[in-house]
Amino acid sequence: MPEAELSALARQGSGSAARSIPSGFVEWDMGEDGRPETSFAHTIAPPEHWDLRDVIAVVSQKHKAIGSTSGHALARTSPLQAARVATVPERLARCREALVTRTSGRLADLVEADSDLMHAVMLTSTPPLLYWEPITVAIMKSVRRWRSEGLPVCFTIDAGPKVHCLCPADMASEVERRLHENLDVKRVLVAAPGGPARLRS
Repeated sequence: MPEAELSALARQGSGSAARSIPSGFVEWDMGEDGRPETSFAHTIAPPEHWDLRDVIAVVSQKHKAIGSTSGHALARTSPLQAARVATVPERLARCREALVTRTSGRLADLVEADSDLMHAVMLTSTPPLLYWEPITVAIMKSVRRWRSEGLPVCFTIDAGPKVHCLCPADMASEVERRLHENLDVKRVLVAAPGGPARLRS
């Protein structure tokens, strides 16, 4: 099965699944006219293009009271959602350029702003969704402080309390150390850009 077709098929399960099919750094196409077969992810840079790490601060093991699917449905009740959707093409183009040119400072600003905007939509939905824990906010503040002090790291947060700290590979151990020692994060995972999905023999 062609990669695009497989990604479109995985999309029917979740957006994360669609993005996990291609290799390296990927972009997920919205598709045309709501047709699922036109919504798939494709590679914009191979894994070796930029040696980044995702240092994931797992701050809670609890199941979410409201899952991502329900959260997406609530987004349309937020007065901020229309503005968020309208500005996606511009943010995506700027993010793609920052990634292709490996401009870490610009990527940091874009990634954090997009994360903040998504959670602002959640906070202004009816009913409001607040996935953050106090430690989530503490990590956000710390990451921004660390970056202002010269450590090349930024954060993004999915629909939950854990924080993804993005940094160059040679800084991952330092970010992990700070999460453990300065913020008392109990569990930290580290992930690198990966290859394409494949069948296990």
